[in-house]
Amino acid sequence: MTGTPHVLIIGGGIGGLCLAQGLRKAGLGFAVYERGPARADDDGEDQRVRIGPQGARALYACLPPEAWEEFTACVEGGGRSVFVTERLRELLVLPQPAAGRAPQHATHSTSAGALRRVLLTGLDGHLVHFDREFLRYELTEDSVVGGVRAHFTDGSTAHGDLLAGADGADSRVRGQLLPHAVRADTRVLAVTGGTEPAGAEPDELPGPLTAASTSVLTPRSDAMFCTALPRGRVRWTYVAKATAYPRDVEHLDGKALRAVVAELIAHWHPALVRLVAEADPETVVPVRMLGMEPVEAWPPGLVTLLGDAIHAMPALGGTGATTALRDARLLSRLLARRRDPVQAIAAYESEMRAYGFEAVARSLRVTRSATSDSRPARTLFRGVLRTAAHSGWVRAAVFRDVGE
Repeated sequence: MTGTPHVLIIGGGIGGLCLAQGLRKAGLGFAVYERGPARADDDGEDQRVRIGPQGARALYACLPPEAWEEFTACVEGGGRSVFVTERLRELLVLPQPAAGRAPQHATHSTSAGALRRVLLTGLDGHLVHFDREFLRYELTEDSVVGGVRAHFTDGSTAHGDLLAGADGADSRVRGQLLPHAVRADTRVLAVTGGTEPAGAEPDELPGPLTAASTSVLTPRSDAMFCTALPRGRVRWTYVAKATAYPRDVEHLDGKALRAVVAELIAHWHPALVRLVAEADPETVVPVRMLGMEPVEAWPPGLVTLLGDAIHAMPALGGTGATTALRDARLLSRLLARRRDPVQAIAAYESEMRAYGFEAVARSLRVTRSATSDSRPARTLFRGVLRTAAHSGWVRAAVFRDVGE
């Protein structure tokens, strides 16, 4: 392989597009292949993405100045995080981080749509190819076209020196590279939905539900997490052990799912019951909580993985976006600095495995804690939150990883 490598990026999500920006900034060749279509400007506006300081620093390092300015203009800050009981009794409020911190060292919240638009800045049509569903790859010794050939379901192919799989939790690249890698089933099921309360203005909602994020903690083995959206809308996620739901829950339509959750929280505060009752059935879907099992080191080569393709994690306590951005920065930086791309990939994978699977483990702990059957443990945790509300050092100890 001579000259700078040309990288085939499979997947045009957060990690894949950030990698593209990092490679572009470093002067390396690349092309992105995304199985979905180019999306409308308003797609993803109801999906919030929380980016911790490490993710912000990765974006700052990879984006061109004009795209970074666009990002800082569309973020909403970390926002308040509120912990309440199922009757909306306050346990703890974590205020928005103090102002004055440089944007690249702060926690941010934005919409998935806005972040996608930022990440597409400057990547015109010949760099990002939509409607190209990846099928498989093959290694080739042909020095003219490079070391990897990607095959797509439409019969087309693409050639490059390296291939980076950023194709999500169900990654076909991972399935070929690491067929033994599996995702652990936490046996926790989430039902998520979006609600625009009829006739409600933001200030008519109970105080906790106007915070950036609200965690509803019960003495039982369930919980709810709510995110405030523009125009008074709220995205909510109810989580419980899979055994708490009907056996056919994953096959129910949105209206039936909404009814199931409404029955499970019927004794909660009326505002929370209302959130579920008034949810748009089209937005109500089940999500099984899965997390990647740690994978032992594998021989480095011309194919690697980043983001959910290698360390997919449950959303609860997860830092999926931040970790994917961190992957993109690390991989693009090492490819730019090292003459031998396989050595660069080896160094990347060694570091990525450590922090990536640590993030997965943290997310799995939070998911299992939120649905623990231990009533004493859950009561104790609510007591710890009440104590943290009046003790700075307890709060710092409990939430030392917040934002990351």
